[in-house]
Amino acid sequence: MILAAAFVSVSCENIVEEIWSSDNEAILVLNAQLKQDDTSHRIFVNCSSGGRSEVVKDAEVSVSVNGAAPVAGVPLAYSRDYNGYTFEFFDGYEVTMALSPGDKVDVKAMWNSLSASASIDVPEACGLITAVDTAMIIVPAAGEDGHDYRSRQYSIAVQDRSGEKNYYMLSFQETFYRISPTGEILAQITNEGAFDSSADHLLHPVESSILDDILGDDNRYNIFTDESFDGASWTLKVTDATYGLYDENWVMFWDDFQAGDYYSMDRVIKVYTLTFEEYVYLKSIMAANNDLGFMTEPVIYAENVDGGLGFVTAMTPSAYTIKFPAEPYAGEIPINAYRYVEKWIYTDSEVPEE
Repeated sequence: MILAAAFVSVSCENIVEEIWSSDNEAILVLNAQLKQDDTSHRIFVNCSSGGRSEVVKDAEVSVSVNGAAPVAGVPLAYSRDYNGYTFEFFDGYEVTMALSPGDKVDVKAMWNSLSASASIDVPEACGLITAVDTAMIIVPAAGEDGHDYRSRQYSIAVQDRSGEKNYYMLSFQETFYRISPTGEILAQITNEGAFDSSADHLLHPVESSILDDILGDDNRYNIFTDESFDGASWTLKVTDATYGLYDENWVMFWDDFQAGDYYSMDRVIKVYTLTFEEYVYLKSIMAANNDLGFMTEPVIYAENVDGGLGFVTAMTPSAYTIKFPAEPYAGEIPINAYRYVEKWIYTDSEVPEE
């Protein structure tokens, strides 16, 4: 059986790969990336046949934890009007449940006469964020606007658990708040994103092979291992990414602001502990997106689905929250919100001042 794949950014909460089979016989493709710090989880089901893959919108999806009664997945279908057109979307199946490290999770999908399932363990957090320091830096002009801008640089200290091989992913989640003059939270929106880690030597090693130079230094998911600091502490140095932070929903969120409103933000820095299989899976996605055809070996994807194709995994974070102070709304969308703030409030541990 020949497998093919194409990267699919299915939502801000998941990184999955759409995999299909060249065989004519239909087979289910089951994908999910469960996060221990969330209670809303997405399950994605496709049907593959003859080199094609189609989204299945009426499957029976269920998730069971530690042998308890299964929780059914709810299809997430919605529409959105844009410039006089209506677009239909399907964002998988939502399952609401809490997960704890050590839980055994069974995920199952059934559609017509087909079924696929996976059993996984929720890992413990092996990397602890012990400190975060931050400072403003000047980023030289780039692009058409020709203006320098200020970005926030982060130093994130991670303590590894010794005596074992650990795999990690660095990310963040930020929540913006619309606040009334009396301090009431009127609305909020949460985005997930990735730091710009191009200057960090652990996430982007200085030494690279000729092939790495050809393909480019691509670690878009900011994954790393404890090979260089087993049982010790390592400080990651990253900055705010200059792309991908603000989507259409974020812009619509700001459209509701009124004179006298305030805005504020929480940023949660996360170091997720990954299973070895998920680490390999994410490396495979990055390799596939850098594919140069005849110059590279075929990409091998990690799979753990019985009766079908796909990959189901869980990961657990160590989290660190920074609360930014409320600022008055000045009548326009602050595209660089908080890149200019010189004060902030730490909430998870004491951190040295700038």
